[in-house]
Amino acid sequence: MSLEHLFVSILIASLIGFGGMSSLPILRGQLQNAGLPADSLLLNSLAIGNIAPGPNGLYLVVVGYFVAGAKGGCVAALAILLPPFLVILLERIRKRLLPLRRFRAVMHSLSLAVVALLIPSSVALATHAATDILGMGMVAMGTTLLLLRAPPLAGIGIALLVGLVANYMP
Repeated sequence: MSLEHLFVSILIASLIGFGGMSSLPILRGQLQNAGLPADSLLLNSLAIGNIAPGPNGLYLVVVGYFVAGAKGGCVAALAILLPPFLVILLERIRKRLLPLRRFRAVMHSLSLAVVALLIPSSVALATHAATDILGMGMVAMGTTLLLLRAPPLAGIGIALLVGLVANYMP
């Protein structure tokens, strides 16, 4: 994947995804279309991105790094910084359109579409991660913590403990 293609892929994911994990299904499709191992790439990027301080969308920089090294990380960082500047411009337009019922309906539909796209991507990533009993247990634990709305630090701590115990078991 060229740096230009990487930039456009992450920019599109950032623009359409509205930040955080909602860009995941879009980027997954872009990576698959480029012939890259999307699931393993995203799982590793999410793991690193989630332990790093900052917003959830930082995993995109890690994807860029994995795809094209330090240059890819810089390109990805630039691609995720561009949409917020566009939002500043669009905010003025949004203020004018917000009173319109049709505009509010479009915004609601977009948020539902993002959630609908997250479901198959999450299932595919969970299937890819659950290759053994430990992986299945971690997917089940992560899903449970998500449904219980546990703080992310709790999940990271549990995963760390399970990893240490699994590594030192004979």
